[in-house]
Amino acid sequence: MNSAETPPHAKRVQVPRACQRCKTLRRGCNEFRPCRRCVDAGLGDHCTPQSSMISLVMYPASPLSPLSPGGGVDPVQSMAELVPLRVIDYCAERFFARLYPTIPILTRDYLAHLKAVMASSSEWRVEAYCVLVAMCAQVLLQAEEPENLFPQGIISEKNAVYGQIILDVALATHQRIPRNVKPTFNQCLLVFFLYACQARLSHHSQAFLFLREATTLLHLLRFDHVDATFKDLAGRLFWVLLISERSHAIRYRRPITLQVTPETPELDTSDERLVGFWSLAALFRPIETSFVALLNHEIVATPPSPAAIDYVETSVNTALKPTLELHDTQKANLRVTQLWLRVIIWKLRLRLGYLSEGASQHSLTYSYPLEVAKELTLSTRDLPLDSIKVHGVGLTEKLYDIASAVVDVLARVPIAPSSPQGLVMGRSLEDDLIYIRHLITQLPSGTSTYDPLLEKQIQQALPTTEPSPADEPP
Repeated sequence: MNSAETPPHAKRVQVPRACQRCKTLRRGCNEFRPCRRCVDAGLGDHCTPQSSMISLVMYPASPLSPLSPGGGVDPVQSMAELVPLRVIDYCAERFFARLYPTIPILTRDYLAHLKAVMASSSEWRVEAYCVLVAMCAQVLLQAEEPENLFPQGIISEKNAVYGQIILDVALATHQRIPRNVKPTFNQCLLVFFLYACQARLSHHSQAFLFLREATTLLHLLRFDHVDATFKDLAGRLFWVLLISERSHAIRYRRPITLQVTPETPELDTSDERLVGFWSLAALFRPIETSFVALLNHEIVATPPSPAAIDYVETSVNTALKPTLELHDTQKANLRVTQLWLRVIIWKLRLRLGYLSEGASQHSLTYSYPLEVAKELTLSTRDLPLDSIKVHGVGLTEKLYDIASAVVDVLARVPIAPSSPQGLVMGRSLEDDLIYIRHLITQLPSGTSTYDPLLEKQIQQALPTTEPSPADEPP
């Protein structure tokens, strides 16, 4: 028989036996309905029958229809089965306790507004629920211990696993929400939360894509069209994105798009609850386009001016007031970020040839990172470790940059000619480096990524030294 006449073999269709929730969690199931896993989680009433072929989230063809054309499942109901209100309420409390001081882009009033929208028949209910799901994902991935079990018996998965699962749901939903040339504030919020999650997972390319999407949406957002009740939140989101974009630009040599103009939302420094947030904004305000261009080795029409760099340094040094009343999480972020920016400015001056060992200004000398390391040690020893860890891998990278500069200085800065090693290797300086290394190993991605990089640099730059192990208590 001719092969062309051979009837094709029928493809075997595999019928799923697990309930929908167990399939989503990638966990074992049984033939009973409700299954034991759903019963243990208190979700027996939502256990999908064995014969169901319903996907986790089905999306409407347009935002005007809450159901798919084929009679599919309401996407809000599908998300609610995986992320019930109990999870949202718990994560919201954790957001206000751990993340709000740094990213105050949600309030309790706006949270209530989102819940009201998702419980209504509004065309924006999917978008509102997705914002809350993405918020929960960030809380679980960044603010909670990854290996701990989700509290209160709401879900039987560990925080990191469950956070990744609901992040995948938020990502899938985001891809199917119709785009509009006039984005909503909720779309801006959603994309920021997705960026924050990708950044926490060290997915650098994905994080940059979502960061760029968020800033683009904010450019298109008409602030005068935002509900007056929540216009302040839109202004805060602008500054959160400006801080995130400029921090990302420095760390990964990216361009920036958000600028401070006369139309930029003003900083309401009268609100004492946000004083730490405004201080963080003040740190990044002088990091504007021309400074980022210098960092990125851009070819510019005019040569860089030492006075321009002096202005940036002065602005960074005066951004934090010593009398501020701050949360520990704010202290950690502000202190480390300010010292990190000083090292970034020092590196730029080093590259441009603006340093001199005989300079009267310490920040213009080759050994300046050693002073930064000493100040870092003194200013963070009194802070709880959790107040530093909550900021994620971004703060780990900043500490690594400072430690890396210290290693370079120790390898190259001469002291008295009588020194056999020719290096500044005082015991106190070694202690500072040990302290920073030890701190890095306790932070996200520290042990897996940044301490090995630092160890390799130390072995190459200081082959004759034997610093104490990074896991040795400071």
